[in-house]
Formats: sequence, structure tokens, C-alpha cells
Amino acid sequence: MSDQKNNPSDSSEPKAKKLKIDPLAALEKAAKASPKEMAKKASSTTKKTTKKRTKKSAEKVPPPPPPREGRVVNVISTPTISASVPTAPKRIKPQYASFRSSRKSLVNPRRVRGGVKLKLKAGETPASWITQRLLRVAETGADNIIYTDGIEYARLGQTKRLTIEDTLCEGIIQGRSDKPYTTTLGLDEFCAESQEKIIAAMADQVRYAAKLLSGELPSNIEDVFAPLGLKLFPAEPEDFKPVCSCPDWKVDEPWCKHTVCLTALLAEKLGDDPMIIFGLRAMPGQELIDGLRQKRAAGVQGPGPSPVLHQHVPGVSDISSPPLEDSINSFWDIGDGLAELDTPIAPPAVNCVLLRRLGPSPFVDGQFPLIGLMATCYQLIGEAAMQAEEELGESD
Repeated sequence: MSDQKNNPSDSSEPKAKKLKIDPLAALEKAAKASPKEMAKKASSTTKKTTKKRTKKSAEKVPPPPPPREGRVVNVISTPTISASVPTAPKRIKPQYASFRSSRKSLVNPRRVRGGVKLKLKAGETPASWITQRLLRVAETGADNIIYTDGIEYARLGQTKRLTIEDTLCEGIIQGRSDKPYTTTLGLDEFCAESQEKIIAAMADQVRYAAKLLSGELPSNIEDVFAPLGLKLFPAEPEDFKPVCSCPDWKVDEPWCKHTVCLTALLAEKLGDDPMIIFGLRAMPGQELIDGLRQKRAAGVQGPGPSPVLHQHVPGVSDISSPPLEDSINSFWDIGDGLAELDTPIAPPAVNCVLLRRLGPSPFVDGQFPLIGLMATCYQLIGEAAMQAEEELGESD
């Protein structure tokens, strides 16, 4: 027992065997290990030591035993631990694609509630020659697929708002995108000099003036504009000036589906109210009618004051009459209501009222005085009617 206590070498051996640590093998293993492995091992050892310290702070790890006497250890290389401590990577916020970019493109246009629809159904032929003419212009300017899509847009009612004001026709048309497109149609305007020539040419020809004063537009109205080098209705795609805010519209290719849709709606509007075309040409219809009346009154009255003729007759002018083309076969027939008329026959307040309305004769005065002959005929017929009325009253 005394020998064991006095000999320190014998006491250190059982401790080394108990820890099972070979310092030489540890140094050789450390020399062969890479820096990354050493860093991992160092981090793992630090974690273990911190855990042990927290659990058993009182216990201390014994130092490694000194090397045995008589051995020489040659250290070939010492491991170097990187000074930079590895940190966790920065947390990058994930980028999510927007709803619009991830959404599939629509095949059909977005539905519009209460939009302006085309009354003309598929396969039907427009009743008005104006509608036919403008649809033919759009069909010539656009491709077949674009024209079909534009007409379908008009039938579905994709136009949110249609405005015809002054010289511009504008439509807000909803397509496949979120926002609707703005489409406009324009025509070349008539200057003041051209307007004077048009009014003078119409006033000289009775049939055009009579129909325009009654609110009708004859189908051969272009015969008045052709000698003046003008056009009232567009006949070619170049006569229109379509502009659209959609990506398909181009300056050299202005006919997109939206311009076709607006042209179809405008064509139907002009078929119902053809006098709108004068407003689009910077010549409003009411100003045209007033100009015709002034021209005809100036050509008939001559010098001196002339009586004012009131066109509105209650119970007569309020009744709408069919167009002249539809009543040509029955124009000279006497209706059943003629026998019910009870009007006193008396001299008119103004002589030759119809002649004053028609204006000057289209024939050259002197060769065939139509106005004078017709005035004489009206006067003789009136006198004969009054004489017959008096004789009938005396016999009764």
C-alpha cells in the first residue's frame, strides 16, 4: 500500500486506462484531418461541453496525461481552425406571382350588362341601304376573322357606351382584358364653301329638297354630291378614320374587332336616323333643312315681303306617313276617308301654296313657263270648285 502511494507513475496509469485517451494517436489523427472536419469537431465538442457544464457544472474534466518518458513526438502539421464562424443564411422573402400574371387568358370577352346591342341577327339582311353600305365598307377593310369577331361583339352587347356627338362617334367596348377599350370613328368634314354648294344643289332639285324637308333621305342622294367631288356616305375603308386603344390596332391596319363593332352599331343608327350623317360631316341636319328653306323662299318670293307659311297643322302634320317608295302604287288612289271630309270651299289665304313650296321650275323660263301654267290651272280649278259648290247649295 505504501509503494503505490509513493510511486506517481503507477497511479497515473489506471487513470489513463479509465479515460481511454491516447495522446499520440489523437495528434496524428488531428494532423491528417481537414480544416472542415476540425471545425465540425470543434463545434460538436463545444456543444457537448456546454451541455455538460450546464448539467454538471461542478464536475471538471481531468487534464490529459503527460507523454511517456523516452518517446519523442514529431508534429508534422497543426490543424488550423477558421476564424470565421458559420452563420445561418439570410432568410429571403419568397416572391409570389401576381394573380393577373398567373391567370389564363380568356377565350371569350367579358360580359357586359346593359350594353348596346346590334338588333340585326345572324343571317338577316339589313332593311336600310345605309346599313348595308357601311357594313360592306367594314367587311372590305377588315379580315374575315376580325370582321366576324367584331360583328359578334356588336351582337353580344360588348359596347358599354355609344356616343354620337358633333363630328365624332365614340364607343367604350369591353374585350378580354380587365379595362375596356376606347374606339372612335371619324369622317372628313365639309368646309363652309362645300356646305353652301350642297345646299344650293339640293334647293335646285325639287325631289331631294322635298324628301329632306320631310325627314327622308333618298337612296340616290349621292347624285347631288358626285358633281361637287364629295361623298356623303363612306364608300371605301379609307373614307373612315378609325382609332382604337387596343394592342391590335395599328396605323397601317386600323380595322380591329372593336372598330368593326362600332361601325356596325353606327350603321344601324344611321339606318334608323339617316340625318345623323350630316352632323358627322360638320353639317347638322337641322341647319341643312333651315338652309334649304331659306334658299327656296328666296327663289320663289321675289322682291317684297312674303307671307309666312306654317307647316304644322294639328291632326294632319302630326300623322306619320309611309315613305314614298312604299306608296307609289297607291299614291293616286282616293282613300275611304275622303267622303267624311267636311271642309268649306273658300279662296285660299295664299295663292299657289304648293308652287311656293316646290320652288322655281327646273326648266328654263321662257321656253316652258311651268310656274305660270300651273298657277293658272290651280286658279281655274279653284274657281270651278267654288262655282259647283254654290250651284249645289242653291239646288238643295
